[in-house]
Amino acid sequence: MGFIAGCGSEADSSLGTQVTRISAADVAQRIASNTAPIILDVRSAEEYDAGHIPGAVHIPHTELAERFIEIGADRSDEIVVHCQSGRRAGIAEAVLLENGFSNVRDLDGHWKEWSAQGLPIE
Repeated sequence: MGFIAGCGSEADSSLGTQVTRISAADVAQRIASNTAPIILDVRSAEEYDAGHIPGAVHIPHTELAERFIEIGADRSDEIVVHCQSGRRAGIAEAVLLENGFSNVRDLDGHWKEWSAQGLPIE
């Protein structure tokens, strides 16, 4: 199975249309309007502790296969996955799809873009 590239404009074709991109601005607007999707941060604990998107669920990509139940989502809930730049998110997205999650999104630009835009951070 393929993975999502961190900086491209389209999801990797090997995942088909199962993973779509969402912009940082769209996610920030949805957080502000209390309609946020589930945000899954798959970076390391150190990266997460240094700052993260408000309300993000943190599960490192290396632990997701064993801990995805902690997301607290139905398999059809929208889940936006991000890491620092894209590689780890692609791995996590594949794990979610393999475990039956059907509404997986990739945060366009990932943490680098979120922080560069000065969007809210906890």
